[in-house]
Amino acid sequence: MSSFFGKLKSNTDSRIASATTPARNKPDPNAPLPTPLERMLESAGPLRQDGSDKFWGMENFGNTCYCNSILQSLYYSVPFRENIISYPQRSTPDSISKAAAAAPPRPKYPPPSQKPPAPKPSVANAQTQQQKTEDKESPEYKKKQALLAGPILNMSYQNAIAYDMPDSLYSSVKDIFEAVVTNERRHGIVSPSKLVEVLRRDNEMFRGQLHQDAHEFFNLLLNTLLDNIDDNEKRRLKAEADEKENDTGNSPEQMAETSTVSFPSLLPTAPPGPTKWLRDMFEGTLTSETRCLTCENTSQRDEPFLDLSVDLDQHTSVTSCLRRFSEEEMLCERNKFHCDNCGGLQEAEKRMKIKRLPKVLTLHLKRFKYTEDYGRLQKLFHKVVYPYHLRLFNTTDDAEDPDRIYELYAVVVHIGGGPFHGHYVAVIKTQDRGWLLFDDEMVEPVDKSYVKNFFGDKPGLATAYVLFYQETTIEAVRAEQRREGKKRRASQVALTETKAKESVDLHRIRSATPASPIEDGDMANLDYAVASPPMTNGHIDPKTPPPAPQSPPIIQLPRSKKEQAKTEREQKALEKEQKAAAKLAEKEAKKQKEKEEKEKRAALHDRLGEAARQNAEQMRWAMEESKKTAKEDAGRRGEETPLSTDDAPTNGSSPVRMNLFRRSKSLRFGPMGKRDEDGKKPVLDQENQKVASPDGRNATEQAIDELQESSKDGKEKGKKTNRFSLRKKSFGLLSS
Repeated sequence: MSSFFGKLKSNTDSRIASATTPARNKPDPNAPLPTPLERMLESAGPLRQDGSDKFWGMENFGNTCYCNSILQSLYYSVPFRENIISYPQRSTPDSISKAAAAAPPRPKYPPPSQKPPAPKPSVANAQTQQQKTEDKESPEYKKKQALLAGPILNMSYQNAIAYDMPDSLYSSVKDIFEAVVTNERRHGIVSPSKLVEVLRRDNEMFRGQLHQDAHEFFNLLLNTLLDNIDDNEKRRLKAEADEKENDTGNSPEQMAETSTVSFPSLLPTAPPGPTKWLRDMFEGTLTSETRCLTCENTSQRDEPFLDLSVDLDQHTSVTSCLRRFSEEEMLCERNKFHCDNCGGLQEAEKRMKIKRLPKVLTLHLKRFKYTEDYGRLQKLFHKVVYPYHLRLFNTTDDAEDPDRIYELYAVVVHIGGGPFHGHYVAVIKTQDRGWLLFDDEMVEPVDKSYVKNFFGDKPGLATAYVLFYQETTIEAVRAEQRREGKKRRASQVALTETKAKESVDLHRIRSATPASPIEDGDMANLDYAVASPPMTNGHIDPKTPPPAPQSPPIIQLPRSKKEQAKTEREQKALEKEQKAAAKLAEKEAKKQKEKEEKEKRAALHDRLGEAARQNAEQMRWAMEESKKTAKEDAGRRGEETPLSTDDAPTNGSSPVRMNLFRRSKSLRFGPMGKRDEDGKKPVLDQENQKVASPDGRNATEQAIDELQESSKDGKEKGKKTNRFSLRKKSFGLLSS
């Protein structure tokens, strides 16, 4: 059951050994090689008082791997360890050393009566046994070496008397934690024989050498610890009450003085205070909401839980399993709900939500399922992905801190093909040393990616069974990511330097081959050597230059799959950054182009406005010049301008229109029915572009004369209406 586990660890061991093995000038072949854990702890600082830097394995007594994996996971929960050691009080180092000195010898498991019969020696068995003992990479060999190297902490004693507590499972766990914390060694092996003895004494199901379930032991342990604390607290309160009653009941004078009578309380008492820390850590509250489909009445019921057992599907994740855990369930047919409002069995919808979140969330992946085809439990090897950080979403509206973030810190792994046989190990994240593998007596450091080997899709029988998540904060997660980024960059630099050094050494070996010395027998061949160059047609053939020394070819070292995947990720990230930069540059270029077009339109608008203003100025200037020219022409001819800008009529006619009227060529003056005396047509004055009469006067002079005549004799002129006077009146030039 551990062969797969040993093969899975081989690559990790080789990487850790190559990265952490110290350089030695003259290694001693007889000296034992340091373990990966010893190599990791070579640069460790002083010991801590809280025991967080202690890495002790636990001895397996035949089938107690389920107990070892759960205890290791609980020990590295800092709040749990501190509260266990502190209640009811801390033991002194002297009491611990005295109890250890008086402890009985460590028992060896299994007992001699339960040892399997030894097989008859044969040649094949001898060869197989020899091959197994020579396999130094197997977990069995490493565990034996750890037991031989020691030290072994014999925990066959109970120190409960020192802190005034009866012998129980709680006192056994407390003794183990105190012994590890107060020990001066960082690593070793704990032999929890007393704990196993108490466990089997109080629980019949754990007796014998049968395979046990780690999840069942976890539930039993937490419930037993709660009961032990409650019983001890009740015993302590009763002892204090008895002592007070004895003190006050001995003297009759004191009894006479006290006239009050005390009655027992009828209200339910709250659970004792010392168990509050344990309930806050592991206990949460589930709310079962049931809605009747007939009357739409919703009823709620709260239930406490120590862990969440989730069903598994093929190719899924823990988040998906939790979502399915909170899905609505239809209660119908035989599973109808009894509604108090309707008063009978009705169809209903049921849903589970989390009302209160614990500080340590324990998830039990239900790997063992009963199948009707085989009539027994079978192990499910479904792929279930679990994240390093988890946030629950299926909480109620009134839940406290529903956005709490959880961090994975321990994984209990089951190795085996069924529920009745196999092996349990624990992969735990420590505070300063990262992830460690606890396989009974063996403790080894592993990489963070090693935790992903137990999703269920890897070849073999190892799958994650119990997941421990503890609460954390966003700041802690970001700080951890920054530390991992620095370590990753440092490892990349170290790997690049190592490759460069190997390439230089390889080049030096190929180019620095020494020349072989000339022996005495080789000198005989020089007697027949040609002393002059060969002649060809009387000419000496030119000597061919020696070939240039070629540099040794560069050998590409084979890269691992991890490095190739890392290179591909870096290339993808670089391509993504380049695309983002190109898109940003294109966006900036588009904005710049739009800005330039807007500036061009604004400049064109300004130019058009300036051109319009110039045209208006030129038009105004031309009008003024034309007026000046008209006045000058009138002065040269000795005439007055009949109408100017200052003499504009007040009836609304404009001088421009008068000028047009005055200079019109199509206007003919004089009576419409009367021709000239000489029978001639009016003559056009070419110089002034005016219509002139046959006697030499122009139309303006004729109009003035007629106007004077009409003023003398208004009645006669009123009767005689000529064309010119009508035109003048229509333009508002005649005054009354």
